[in-house]
Amino acid sequence: MIEFEDKTCFGCGVDNEHGLRLKLKFDEDTKTAYGEYRAHQKLEGPPNIIHAGIVAVLLDETMMTVNKYMELMALTGELTIRYLQPAFVNENLYIRGWYVKKNKRVIENRAEIENEMGKIVARAKGKYIEMDEIPQPE
Repeated sequence: MIEFEDKTCFGCGVDNEHGLRLKLKFDEDTKTAYGEYRAHQKLEGPPNIIHAGIVAVLLDETMMTVNKYMELMALTGELTIRYLQPAFVNENLYIRGWYVKKNKRVIENRAEIENEMGKIVARAKGKYIEMDEIPQPE
C-alpha cells in the first residue's frame, strides 16, 4: 500500500480532529476496500440526514483507498454520484469500493454505501488520474 505522510486528510487523516477519520480494510483477492462509518450530528445537512457532500467524501475516500492498496498514486479526476435515499446521522453505514479497470493513466473504480437495513443509499463511479508524484504548490 502507498503510504502518504498527510495524516490531516479530511477523509482518512487520524490527526484531523474535524475530519471523518474513516478506517477501511482491503481485500486483496477482490480488490475491494470496505468499512463502517457512523456520522455525528455536526455532519448533517437537512435535519437528521448526512450532508450530501459528506456522502461524496465517504465514496471518494473509499475508491482512493482501493488505489492506495493497489500501489496506484492518483488524484480524483471525475466523481459521479447517484443518491438513492437519505443516509441518516447516528446510523451505521457500510461502505465498499472496488477496482474496475485502468486505461493508460485513468483508473476507474466504483463504490456504494449501504444502510443498516441493507438498502443502498448512494452509488459512485470514479475516474482517477495516475500521478508519478502528488503535486505540491511552489
